[in-house]
Amino acid sequence: MRFVIEIKKEMDGYTARVPAIKNCEVWAEEHEVALNKIINLLAYFLKLDKNFYYRLDITKNSKDFVSYTINILTKK
Repeated sequence: MRFVIEIKKEMDGYTARVPAIKNCEVWAEEHEVALNKIINLLAYFLKLDKNFYYRLDITKNSKDFVSYTINILTKK
């Protein structure tokens, strides 16, 4: 499975979301924390085991916006 994760810099922190899944959005003060939170929320929405494997690739990187592609792997 493949999804896009978008992280946008806000005045008070970072908003991360998965556009393909309604209400899959988080906020955090730090970029890395927002990324971890959105990956965990995505796993929750998809009902994945807590020890799932994934590959994360940056697809766009600018000052206030980063886009990732996350590939959920079924086998290690």
